[in-house]
Amino acid sequence: MGGKKTIVTTFEVKAEAFTDSFRSVGTAKAKANVMVESETAGRVTEVHFGPNQLIQAGAPLVTIEDRVEQIALRSAKANLAEARATLKRYDTLREAGSGAVSAVSVTEAGTQVEIAEAAVERAEYDLDLKTIRAPISGTLGLTDVEPGMYLGLASEIVKITDQTYLSVEFGLPDRASGIVQVGQTVWLTTGSLPGRVFEGTVDGFDGQIDSTTRTIKVRAGIENAQGLMLPGMVFNVILDDQNAPLPVVPANAITWSRQGAAVWTVKNGKAEPVLVSIRHRENDRVWLNGDLPDGTSVIVEGVQKVRQGEEVTTKELVDARRKSQTSQDGDTN
Repeated sequence: MGGKKTIVTTFEVKAEAFTDSFRSVGTAKAKANVMVESETAGRVTEVHFGPNQLIQAGAPLVTIEDRVEQIALRSAKANLAEARATLKRYDTLREAGSGAVSAVSVTEAGTQVEIAEAAVERAEYDLDLKTIRAPISGTLGLTDVEPGMYLGLASEIVKITDQTYLSVEFGLPDRASGIVQVGQTVWLTTGSLPGRVFEGTVDGFDGQIDSTTRTIKVRAGIENAQGLMLPGMVFNVILDDQNAPLPVVPANAITWSRQGAAVWTVKNGKAEPVLVSIRHRENDRVWLNGDLPDGTSVIVEGVQKVRQGEEVTTKELVDARRKSQTSQDGDTN
C-alpha cells in the first residue's frame, strides 16, 4: 500500500481467573422459635425455670394443680385391677371345666379389661398435661407466670429459642441463578459485631426468579454454638464464585458497533477486529469471551483511527527506528 502506518498503543492479552462477588442483606432467624402454651387449665403450683436459662427438650417448665387428676388415675387403676381379677377368675373356672361361666361371659370380661386399660391411659395423659414441658431445647425468654397464678387453656407461658443455628434469607440478582449451589460458602458480617466475619453455607434457594425484583431468594445457615449472634440481626452477605481464566484487556480497548462489542488486534502488522462478549469488569480491566489467545496484541490507544486490514505500528517501534536512524546518522558524520 505504501501509505503511512497508523501509530497505536497495544496491550498483550493474558488469561486470568476472576471472582464474581454478589452482595446482599438479610435478617437472621433462629433454628426454632416456639411459644409454649398450656394445654390445660388450672392453678400454678411450681415454676421450674428462670429467664435466659438453657433447657433441654422434655424438661418440666410449670406444674399445675393436679389433685383431681391424681384421684381419677387411682380410680381408673382400681377399676382395671378389678376387671383383670374378674377375667382371671372366669378363665380359671373355664379351665376347670365349670359350666357356670359361659364363653360369652369370658369375652365380656376381656372387653371390660380393655376399657379399663384405656381409662388408665386417659387418666395418665390428663395427669401428664398438668406438667408443662419444653417441646424443644433452647434458651428461655422472659415469663410472667408465677406460683399461685391461674392459667387458662392456651395461656402463653414462655418462649424458647434454639439459636444454635441461624438462617439468613437474602436475594441475589437473576444472573446468579446459574452460580448458586447448595453447600456453597457465603461470608457474613453484621454491624452488631463489628470486625467479625462469619462463614455460612447455602442451605437452599427458590426454583424461580421473582418477576418483580428479578432476584432469586437464597437461604444460608450459620453455626452459632457460642451464641454470639442473635435472631433478628441484620447481616451483609457476600457470595463469591471463582471463574475459569478468561482473556483480560484494559476497558479502553473495547469498541462498539451494530455487531456488538469488539477489540482490535494486530496480526502480521495489520489491524483486525475480534468480536467479544464482556463477562466481568473490575476497575479498568475487562474479562472477555472471544478468540484471544495469550500473547495476542490488542490496540488500546488509536482504535478510533484504524480500519480493518490497515497497517499499523506502535509508538515503541517508531521511537526505536528513530533512535536507530539517529545513531546511524551520527556514525556517518
